[in-house]
Amino acid sequence: MITVAIGLLFSSAPKFETLIFVTSDCPIARRFTPEIKRIMGDYRGVSTFMVVYEDENASLPKMKAHHREFGLECPLILDPSRRLAKQYEVKGVPCALVRNGQGKALYFGRIDDSYGSDFKWRPAKHQDLRNALTDLQNGKSVRVKSTKVIGCALNN
Repeated sequence: MITVAIGLLFSSAPKFETLIFVTSDCPIARRFTPEIKRIMGDYRGVSTFMVVYEDENASLPKMKAHHREFGLECPLILDPSRRLAKQYEVKGVPCALVRNGQGKALYFGRIDDSYGSDFKWRPAKHQDLRNALTDLQNGKSVRVKSTKVIGCALNN
């Protein structure tokens, strides 16, 4: 596993960490990437963010190119052996995991519900990751702690 820091430094460290699991070739994850980037900007002071590439053929140049293509300004983690996906039971991408400073999972699941089980794209009704981060930003417990991920399957 390789971790590469790309992006901004924080003057005061946020209390939470968000891992976004993707593969660079999953069309659903690619479609979500602009929203993921917006979330990273909107919640910069609430959580640190890292993109975890679960590509089995991950290479640093390829993943850096994906990062640049979408203008992501966060550390990236290459996990071609899918050790992290197995550890956190990530079965599909894109998938978000929000943890506290002790590593406890506070939210696990989809970014939002714009891509449904019928495999059609629509305006999101539930902004699951945003809602979880807003709860934390407001000092509350996350109301919805887990949602089902619909996207590209990982064969772990």
